Amino acid sequence: MSDRHQFRAKWHDYGEGTYFITICAHEKRHTFGRIVGTRFFASELGKLIEENIRNIPLYYEDVNLLNHVVMPNHLHIVLSIGDQDSVEEHGNIGCLKPPMHEEECGDYHHNSRLATIIGAFKAGVTREARTRRIASLPCWQSRYHEHIIRNRPAYDKIMNYVDCNVENWGSDCFA
Repeated sequence: MSDRHQFRAKWHDYGEGTYFITICAHEKRHTFGRIVGTRFFASELGKLIEENIRNIPLYYEDVNLLNHVVMPNHLHIVLSIGDQDSVEEHGNIGCLKPPMHEEECGDYHHNSRLATIIGAFKAGVTREARTRRIASLPCWQSRYHEHIIRNRPAYDKIMNYVDCNVENWGSDCFA
């Protein structure tokens, strides 16, 4: 197997936990919408993406959608997986620490719960976009980025970043 997934934590199986996900548009094209001033105006594809993000918890009972934002060429999703209490209600981040003396996870996340959820989301949007003739090109870059949220300060910082993403578009590294 190639080393393309070695940047992921070898000590975590990407099942239960709280995650910050970034998914980019194919070739980082501005196909999801546009920003004028501090307002995002979604394209038809952007509206479809928004709808599908909101529906993730309908398909997965153990997933809580905590926050998200769709931008012109990428999106961010904050979600928790597992039987955790709501982060907002109880402050439980599901702090994950590397094991002291346990074996590494062997599959490097290829078939993890998180990879399955994100893969199904991307495939569903692509399928529906083609059916509706909203998009004929690939919608997504082949990979995505995830960050394990391990504590309350990190959670608060990420939530603020997502909430302010449209306002900060001019200085965004994805712009």
